[in-house]
Order: sequence, then C-alpha cells, then structure tokens
Amino acid sequence: MKKYLSIIFISFLFLFSAFAKAQQEPTTVIKTKGRYINNTVELRFFPDRKSTLKLAFKSGFIIERANGSAGNFVEIGRTTPYSEAQWLEVMNAAPNEDKMNEIELAMDFYLDVLEDNGGTMSFNDGIGELKNQKAAEDFQLMISLLTAIKNAEAAKGLGFSYVDQTVANGVDYTYRVKLVAPSTIYKIESIPFSIKAINNSDALKNKVYIKTGDTELGFVWNEHPDLSGVDVERTINGKNVKLNKAPIYAIRGSDYDGPKRTGFDEDSLVNYQKYTYRFYAQTLFGERVQFAEVTGMPRDKKPPQQPFLKQPQHAQPDEVHIEWEMQAPIAGDFKGFAISRSEENNGTFTLLHDKLLPQTARKFIDKSFLMDKTNYYLVQAVDTANNVSSSFPVAVTLIDSIPPSKPIFIKGKIDSTGVVTVDIKKNPEADLMGYRLYRSNAAEHEFSAIKEGFLSIDSMGRDVKTVYKDTVTLKSLTPYIYYRVEALDFNHNTSEFSEILKVKRPDKIAPTTPVFKKIKSTEDVIELQFALSKSIDVKEQILYRKTDLKAPWEKYQILKNDQLTFIDKNVKKGTIYYYSMRAIDESENASEYAVSVQGKTYKTGVRPPVEDLRITTKNGEVTLVWSYKDLNEETYFVIYKKNKDGQFVRHGRSLKLRFSESEKNKSTYAVKVFTTDGGQSKLSKEVSF
Repeated sequence: MKKYLSIIFISFLFLFSAFAKAQQEPTTVIKTKGRYINNTVELRFFPDRKSTLKLAFKSGFIIERANGSAGNFVEIGRTTPYSEAQWLEVMNAAPNEDKMNEIELAMDFYLDVLEDNGGTMSFNDGIGELKNQKAAEDFQLMISLLTAIKNAEAAKGLGFSYVDQTVANGVDYTYRVKLVAPSTIYKIESIPFSIKAINNSDALKNKVYIKTGDTELGFVWNEHPDLSGVDVERTINGKNVKLNKAPIYAIRGSDYDGPKRTGFDEDSLVNYQKYTYRFYAQTLFGERVQFAEVTGMPRDKKPPQQPFLKQPQHAQPDEVHIEWEMQAPIAGDFKGFAISRSEENNGTFTLLHDKLLPQTARKFIDKSFLMDKTNYYLVQAVDTANNVSSSFPVAVTLIDSIPPSKPIFIKGKIDSTGVVTVDIKKNPEADLMGYRLYRSNAAEHEFSAIKEGFLSIDSMGRDVKTVYKDTVTLKSLTPYIYYRVEALDFNHNTSEFSEILKVKRPDKIAPTTPVFKKIKSTEDVIELQFALSKSIDVKEQILYRKTDLKAPWEKYQILKNDQLTFIDKNVKKGTIYYYSMRAIDESENASEYAVSVQGKTYKTGVRPPVEDLRITTKNGEVTLVWSYKDLNEETYFVIYKKNKDGQFVRHGRSLKLRFSESEKNKSTYAVKVFTTDGGQSKLSKEVSF
C-alpha cells in the first residue's frame, strides 16, 4: 500500500500545488464540480484544509441549489461520511483489490482526521518541526482528495459526493456547498458552480496531434480541464498494452501562463507501418475514459548525402555542362538526381528535366540557359522516401564576345560649386554590368577614366548606376569640360565610346548687348534692323516690346542667332511701340537691355471710293444714290458736276448716301469720300442722263 500511495502522490501532485499557499491565508474554500448524466446532476466537492475537513466529517455538508446563475439558493440535501459498518460493507463489496485498497485508504484518512493528534516540537528543531508536521497534514489531505477523485465509492464515503435527481432537462442550475458546523478559525467561502442540464457526448473528447519521425511517433494534446492522469495504449500481438508506466501529468509552477500541453513519444518503431493508439484519462468522478484514438505511421526522414556541384562550364555556344560528385557510397534507398536553375542564388529554382536522373548520373547538359542573364545551378539527391539534399548553388560564367551597344548621354551640367552631374541613358542589354566614365579638358586630348559603376554578379538584373557626379575647378582658361563613357557587360565586353559630351563651366560674365541699327514704320508694319550679341556662348537673343514707356519690358520674340531684321506685323495704327533686346548665355547670364527704339504705323488718308452710284429723275428732281461700306460719323460725301468745259467741280455736300436737286441743272455727276481727319477717296465713276 505504501508503494501505491507513492505513485498516487507523484501522479496527482500538480493538481494541488496551490494548497500550501492557501494554508497561509485566513480564508478557506470549498470548490464544487459537477456533470449532467442519466437525468441527474452528479456533484463532487472538496474542502482545502484539514480543519475544515474535520468539521465536515463531524457534521457533514449542506448542498444548495439556485435556478439560473443569480437566483436564490435553496438547500436540496446534505451528506455525511459513512459509519464504520458502512465502510466495511463497501470494502467487502469492492470488485478487486485495488478498489478495496482505495476505499480502505479513504476510511483510514477519515478516522485519522477525526482523531486529535497534537504535534510535538523539540527545542532544538524549533519552527522546522512545526513545518514538517504541517507538510504531513497537507500530504494526508491531498491523498484523500486524490482517492476521492479516483474512486467514486470513496468520495461518497467521505461525504464528497451528491447526486441531484430533481433536475429538468435543459435548465441552468447553480450549486454551492457549505458546512453544517461553522469554523472558529477560518472564513469558509463556498465557490458556486453552474451547469446546464443537457447531454454532451463530446465533452470529454480531446484532439491528439501526431508528429511523424524516423522510426518514431510523437503525440501532443492540450490539457482538458476535466481529465487528468493520461494513459497511452497500443495493440501489440492482439492485446491492448499500456505504454506508460505511470499516468502522464504536466507539472509546472503556479505562475506559469503559457500553453498547457502534454505529450508522449514512442521510438524503435518500424517505418511505414501503421500504429493505432488509444488515450485514456481519469475523470473527477472516478471513471477511466478514452478521449482520443489516432493512427500514425513513422517514415524515413533521413535525407541522402549532399551532392558536390563543380563549377558549371559554358563548353559550347549553346551548351552548359554540369558535373557533380558524391563523396560516399550511395544508400540502398537512393532514387536519383534532379537538376534545377535560377537567375538568383537564393531565388526560385526551376527543374530542367521531366524525370529524375538515374543513380549513376554525374553529368548533365543544359541547352536552355539564358545567354543574357545569370544562371545558377543546383543538384539535388532524392531517395525513395522523397527526402532531398541539395548542393550549394553555383553560377556559370558564360562565354560572351558581344559588347554592349554604344552608350548615349542624356545631359550634363555643372552647378555653381563645380559639381558636375552626368546622366546616361541606360543600355538595353540584360547582362549590362555598368559604365566607366572618362574626362578631358579638350575634345582632341586624351580622356582619363575617373568613375566606374559596376554591379556584382549576384546583383545582375538590378538597376545599373546611370547618374555620375564629378567635381571640377571653375577657375580655368577652358570654358568647357568634356566627357565620354563606355559600357561593360558581365563578361567584361566593352562597348565603343559614346559621343563626346561638352559641359560648360559656370560663367559669371554677361554677353555683349545687342544694338538696333534702324527702325522703319509703314502704314501696316514696323521693321527693325539690328546687330546681335557677338558673345560665343550666347544661347538665345530676345526681343522685348511694350506700349507704355514706364511699364516693364515684356518678352516678345526669341530671335535666331543669324537673324538681322524683324518685321512686326502685330501692330495697330496710331499706337506707339517701344522695342529693346537682350542676349542670354548658356550660364543664364543676361546682357544689358539694348537702347530702346520706337515705331508707329501711320495713316495715308486714302479712303475707298463709293460704290454702285446711280442717277434717277422724278417729278422734276434729279437724285443720286450710292453705297459705302466704311460709313461712320467722320465720313461725308462731296458731289462733283461737270461744267461747260467738261471739268468736274464741287457742286454739293451730303452726309447721307444720296443727293437730290432740280432737274433743270441736270448734268454728269461723280462722288468723292472725305473724312474729318483729312482723308479722301478717289473720284467715283461718273453718271449722267
């Protein structure tokens, strides 16, 4: 029986690790747990101190119930421990020796608690002796509780069990358990327990996860709050054999807050053979239940030896030869080799053939490699269990004699501090490695390499550097700095030099000022003649115009570098226009404004003649009628009449498009247009009777 007690103590220790801490607190609790079974609610309840137990064993427990979770509690029953005769009766009725021992252990504990065993303390041991005595009492309490969990008859004999047979299906109930006799030492707190009266066949199911290994299987499960003490069984030679010597518990500290999982492993199994396992645990109500059954099969997890890949060779223009070695004899479960290729050493590798190469293969020829990209190769060894081992990826150096195309400059400029920025148009070649930049102070001098921007072989495909910075002195007799660039690919094929890029140093000297030589105004246009700036670095020469002498100059026209005249047709008669010019050089320096000139179109005074002149007579009166499209308030008409000498002389004046007089003076007539500003037209066609 001592051996049995030891096993129980070790197996269930984790469930009651908090009891020692509770001994130091002034409050003691009675916890309750229950289940709905066979239209009844079966309860288990446990005090946590020996002094509380003694009161319970003497006077018993009160069971109270409330409908719902917040109703009024009503006493529904009481429990008391068995009498000595009842203990003997249930021991004799035990189905086997183990059950009888459990009942006897519970009875011994019951009788021991009822006895007043005072502790002793020696002067030499002091407080340590009291601690030892307290530990022994805790041990006895724990053993009794564990026995009550393991044996339903023992729980009933200790008064820890009650069955409520007055419940209705589907109703929520809350229970709490109290002592009949109050404690003079502790405040007794009854912890309520709520339950819904429904059947739940899956309440004790618990999923077990399988981890497959090489000749071994591992099992992991999350701890179930209503199960403890797991046993694992497997059928061996037609019999169910328990694989663990003692129930499996997870022992952890009271402050542990991580995942609550437990596991079991079995090794020395046969690979690819199925094994079925059943998992059992003890419930709070003294029942051993199966909570899971799983089937697993160990597999071969050991990969083949790692192949050694030699440097791939570009042996032919359209062939890359791959060769590898195996350092040790090949195992009996070896299947073959797989060859893959990628553009990056850590990228996605693509298989180059449909079927595995045979065990004897040590060479492979790739005819689908990418000529203008990086090609990394990988050799993998595969066994019959599809375990794979890989060589290290190795890139091939391709034989490429085609250089990149001739580079092209986009632009170049120098800032005020002498920093030159050169921008190159990126070449289209996929294997472009980068550029080498050259510089000279004169186009006909030798160019020296000053900058390089190359990618590494592992960086192929990334953006090549196309913008370069250089620093030059601004104090130089040469106004320009000259650059050339060449492109290189990853096989170090070099392009031809680019065209020369001429970049002008910053210039603080303004260009010479243009000069007007002559201005000519006509009736419709103003013609300007001038001499442009003679500075060699002039970028543009600008003509300015305005109509208000006090207003700022407005940009009017950009002149050509060889232009000597400009005819301004966008003018209005009578408006005075002022003109000036200025030159801008490549450094954005501007000359002074040219001495301004002015021009104005003038009016000739010639007006268009009248049209459609007609003559009529009626009732002794002669009437002249005509039309005139430019008629306005400043226009009037003079009528001319031939005299006896046949000459036209002024005869009359009209503000309208008609003139009348007596028929007695009839003759030959003509009309002329006049304006108040002195303008006049030619004489119209003559009319007569």
